[in-house]
Amino acid sequence: MNFIHHINSTVFLDKVMNNIKHFTYFLILSILFTGCGKSPELVFSKAEENFNEGAYGQAIRGFKKIIAKYDDWDRINEAQEYINNFSGKIYSHAETLRNEKKFNKSIDALNYIVNNFKDLSIAPKSQYMIGDIYMNDLKDFKEAITHYNDVVKSFPGTKEEPHAQFMMGYIFANSPDVKDSTKAIKEYHLFLEKYPNHELAPSVQFEIEWLGKDINDIPALKHISS
Repeated sequence: MNFIHHINSTVFLDKVMNNIKHFTYFLILSILFTGCGKSPELVFSKAEENFNEGAYGQAIRGFKKIIAKYDDWDRINEAQEYINNFSGKIYSHAETLRNEKKFNKSIDALNYIVNNFKDLSIAPKSQYMIGDIYMNDLKDFKEAITHYNDVVKSFPGTKEEPHAQFMMGYIFANSPDVKDSTKAIKEYHLFLEKYPNHELAPSVQFEIEWLGKDINDIPALKHISS
């Protein structure tokens, strides 16, 4: 009987321990799930953090989550403003990054606009700025030509197109790393063919006329060099 009693006691204790384990497990899960219900402040803060770090996809999902779940939050208009002008905010962020000399991060931001807002007027503007960063900040003239050419090919009819076409001719005419008079003249003639009445047309004609000549041979510039 003592042996049987010992077995029953062991079984009973095992059941108690199992119940305790199950209860503890349930308690932990409850705490975890309770913690998952983030406040709108935390969601907004994380969305802004993602935005500033260049995780724009995660950022916009965070702002949309606020609109969907916290419609009575007193700062919901701030989240809505991000959503309404998301591409514009990214462009401004790209300008800030450029001013801070974080050129690659600025290019990443501009590429996000080009890839995700292609139908908006800010897309060719962003593509043009990428070319401008490569030319004026990074001094990578080959890449600059590539990205200016992307403006011409991908965004015909925009105000950025003729400026990009001009810049390709200008780089071939003046940048030591890729200087090529033949290519410069080709790009310039293409400019005049496509945009004969553009405000840059006189500059293009001047460039073609005096391409490759010494500055002292140009009457209008003699007084500058002397």
